Amino acid sequence: MISNINHSHVDAINKFLATTTGREKLCRLVQYFSRFYVFYLTRAGASKDVIKRWAELKGHIGNARKFFRLLKPIEFAQNGVKGLTLQDPVLRATTVIKQAGMFLYYTTEAINLGNLINFRKVDNIKKITTFGQKCWFVALTASLVSGLYKFKLLAAKEAKLATSEKVDQADAKKLAKDQFNTRYQFIQDCCDIIIPTAGLGWIGFDEGIVGIAGMITSAMAARNQWYKVNPQ
Repeated sequence: MISNINHSHVDAINKFLATTTGREKLCRLVQYFSRFYVFYLTRAGASKDVIKRWAELKGHIGNARKFFRLLKPIEFAQNGVKGLTLQDPVLRATTVIKQAGMFLYYTTEAINLGNLINFRKVDNIKKITTFGQKCWFVALTASLVSGLYKFKLLAAKEAKLATSEKVDQADAKKLAKDQFNTRYQFIQDCCDIIIPTAGLGWIGFDEGIVGIAGMITSAMAARNQWYKVNPQ
């Protein structure tokens, strides 16, 4: 019995790690932990060698993740086209803006990767990176606006359901699921937007805060991928 349980856990882990998204999110978690830990070690007065070791780990994992995400623009372009078919004008606009922002952000990441590996050197790489960070910020802002709008729609559905004489359990279950997913995504976006905001220097978040925000959203994204490949 115990052996079967252990095998099922190993199978679940293998399914998760067999996906590019699963491996990428795990690497992201380690990267942002390293970012936080470098900040902590620096404040704690650790030796330069120890700090350098973790700083290099953060940098190398960050560069490796760019390979995982190399073709992500295609996914966001497709999602943007699908978003044009949404009937609700607010959801249509926010979806298209979010997908366009992410498309541009990951495109700049691909350019950055080409520059890093000396495949194609770019003179104005700093401007391109800054532009990518702005696109990411716009995409997250659109997602947050979408979340606020969804809260309004879901609240109206909840009120309507509460006044119904006969409550359909399937509808109630779907509403609860939609509410959870919307809150989950909203929290994730609130944490994620700290990263480009800090990177652009708009608000003085230190590396510790950025590292913690990145760890939280990495864990949240990894959880989504886990349940996607291991449905309950």
